[in-house]
Amino acid sequence: MFYPNINPFQGMRTNVNNTINWVQGIEGAKAYVLTAKENVVLMDSESDDTFFIKICDDIGRCTLRKFKYQEEITETQPATQDLSEYVKKSELQALLNEMLGGPDESTVQRTQQNGTKHSGSGKPE
Repeated sequence: MFYPNINPFQGMRTNVNNTINWVQGIEGAKAYVLTAKENVVLMDSESDDTFFIKICDDIGRCTLRKFKYQEEITETQPATQDLSEYVKKSELQALLNEMLGGPDESTVQRTQQNGTKHSGSGKPE
């Protein structure tokens, strides 16, 4: 006999229920009922740092695991930086002038006070 309205996949569960639920201690976690192929995270309402993971396999056998967790606080970067590794602008300018044969320090100070730019050829722009 042929039954066209029967779905052969009707008994198979396609949506796995991954949820978080609250229980009262380990006894509440043990008593929490699961169906085959279901897993759940159970938060312990009696403890601030305990949770359970309960997993049910294909044949309906459940395993229960207990965990403790704590918040990890990330360290922020210090507000001040160590500037001893950096060169000062005046030292860099003096070194560049020495290497490139540019204007001496007195010329640089005068042009900065006057507001004119110096091209490095000794002539203001």
